[in-house]
Amino acid sequence: MKRPVVGIPFNYDENWIGGAYYIKNLISALNIVDPVRQPNVWIISHSEASFDFIKRETAYPRLNWIRPGMVGGIDGGLSRKVKLASWLTPWFVKKKLEFDLIYPYPIDENLKQTACWIPDLQDKRLPNFFSRDELIAREAQHRYYFNNFQHIVFSSNAALYDFEEFYPEAVVNKYIVHFATFESASDGSFDDDVLLRYDLPKRFFYCPNQFWVHKNHDVVIDAVNLLKGRGVEVLVAFSGKEHDHRAPDHADKLRKKIAGMGLSNNFRFLGFIPREDQMAIFRRAVSVIQPSLFEGWSTVIEDAKSVSQHVIASNVPANVEQVKDNVDFFDASTPSALASLLEKYAITEPRRESIDYRKSQQEFADSFMGVVHAVMRNTKKM
Repeated sequence: MKRPVVGIPFNYDENWIGGAYYIKNLISALNIVDPVRQPNVWIISHSEASFDFIKRETAYPRLNWIRPGMVGGIDGGLSRKVKLASWLTPWFVKKKLEFDLIYPYPIDENLKQTACWIPDLQDKRLPNFFSRDELIAREAQHRYYFNNFQHIVFSSNAALYDFEEFYPEAVVNKYIVHFATFESASDGSFDDDVLLRYDLPKRFFYCPNQFWVHKNHDVVIDAVNLLKGRGVEVLVAFSGKEHDHRAPDHADKLRKKIAGMGLSNNFRFLGFIPREDQMAIFRRAVSVIQPSLFEGWSTVIEDAKSVSQHVIASNVPANVEQVKDNVDFFDASTPSALASLLEKYAITEPRRESIDYRKSQQEFADSFMGVVHAVMRNTKKM
């Protein structure tokens, strides 16, 4: 059976770290595919540093790097310009590089073996969080996808349902690929050191969402304020890149709001922290708070599931679809509902059932490989 060749356009961007983690997790998932079926993967990027990030984080054995301008009709004369695994060099020199799948973004509308990823349709559900130009750009992007390509991947049924509601005219092949996360296993022996370094007590809640307006940090602050008024003290740790291009002063406003309410001792702003530190904090928190007003599929929830951690999540459709165990839901617009859950778990431990997360990881790998082979079959028919 022919080994698939997959091209992945990717540039590392801390301002959308979820996107970087998505690609890292996608390629990590390929490590658990049967070795004889593993695709050859090419990172298509102007940045060698982006390739090095993926190589370092995934250790995927069939990984290579190529610049965008070299895609399509590549021959061995250009081999010195790309990083090649030693096993691949003879194959590369003898024939042109042809991709069986380009994912998750298009690089050329002539490459019909492209599958486009639409993480969510937040612009349709929460248009007030976007400028007019952004709304026009996202609308144009979605229409470009389904007018020029035949395959679209969604991270959740919630995202698929939104797409079908807003673009009923789109005639494309649609796929659901629930992503999972992949982090190095740890025995937790250094977790105490991590908590000490970030000045975290034994009991605290963790909200690791990026500082984007729709992530809804405000409801957490309002809930803690309600508790303080009742004489209940809790501490919440925030982490993540403190930037939202749509609202550059958002993080500063949150800090000022906290100070103005007299809650400075109830919150820690940890900043953008290393993943190993973040996972230690995931393990040691009382519960993880995911208060978002909208999601396509939450990396935060997947991280929590991976360590069998309890989650207090907003009841938006994707969150409800994503997590079934170790969870309490609340209305994202109701601080008192969140306050009640925080108060409950401030003094008692939430129930945590052990989750065999390997099943989620295997499902991710299998469903993505299903897309690979579906696109290959479709391309042969053209």
